[in-house]
Amino acid sequence: MTIKLVTFKTNHTILAEIDCTNEEQVVLKQPVQVIVQPTEKGPMMGFAPFLEFCEEFKSGIKISMDNILCITSPTRELENQYNKVFGSGIEIASSIPPV
Repeated sequence: MTIKLVTFKTNHTILAEIDCTNEEQVVLKQPVQVIVQPTEKGPMMGFAPFLEFCEEFKSGIKISMDNILCITSPTRELENQYNKVFGSGIEIASSIPPV
């Protein structure tokens, strides 16, 4: 499973661990909406669980590919924030510092 941004044809985008087991459906585990809120210090990012109170939140929610516009890769920073909350907690460096 990999972490991806899934944009529905309704223009609603969520971030989740996904598994494209076939061309007809995708399975989303621990999906969240990415929310950006303005603050005095500038925009702050947060997550709001998507369908959190269903049994399939952790095991996987099946979505028809007919409802999906695109599946894209999140920025490294966004993926790291997701991993802090739902994953292993391991962060991946955005870039390698010069030696």
